[in-house]
Amino acid sequence: MIELAIFDMASTTIDDRDEVYRVLREATEREGADYSDEVFQKWMGTEKKWAIENLLRLGGVEVDAELHERAWEWFRQELRRTYTDNPPKPLPGIEEALTTLREQGIKVGLTTGFAREIADLIFASIGWKQSETFDASSCGDEVEAGRPAPHMIETVMEELGVEDTAAVVSVGDTSADVQSALRAGVASVGVLTGHLSRDDFEAEGAHLVLESVAVLPDALADLPIAASVPVNQ
Repeated sequence: MIELAIFDMASTTIDDRDEVYRVLREATEREGADYSDEVFQKWMGTEKKWAIENLLRLGGVEVDAELHERAWEWFRQELRRTYTDNPPKPLPGIEEALTTLREQGIKVGLTTGFAREIADLIFASIGWKQSETFDASSCGDEVEAGRPAPHMIETVMEELGVEDTAAVVSVGDTSADVQSALRAGVASVGVLTGHLSRDDFEAEGAHLVLESVAVLPDALADLPIAASVPVNQ
């Protein structure tokens, strides 16, 4: 019996027009980084400051503290500007799905590679409030390590008093979302509202793949028990 459903934000529950990925890539390329689309995709969904550092290095840039901080500050300011000028919106059917889950007694958590300042900006712009739309949230700058580490999932579980990993499902649109769920020992659901295909998710080890979070309430009965799939990460 699922007690807690945890969701990623960008491209899973909200439509930000892929602005976070445009800004992330531009923040590194403007410092001279050069890498392939395949390399960039591996860092989607991860904590953004960490992603910037790694993408700079992978892009052939010699990174020091000053350069890293400059790229990070540009990313923060540009993302805040674009989200203020043209705020993200909930993906179709998402708000109804979250309401349905909470009405069924399932707690709702949100996790994101965004810093808290950006997450709160998004919440304010779309009118999502804790204890009304969701029950808890955790951001990449609030934990020891962001995705693919399991810490954000574990933080939400602890805050909401859910101890049984078999009672938790984590939903996201990236490889990092899947790996975070597997490392936490919870069920992983991939959604096709981002950039990965069904085959991609199955190769990553997702337990279930759906078209959208919107159909999750009706699909929970099809969810395998995560504990039945051993994870040694």
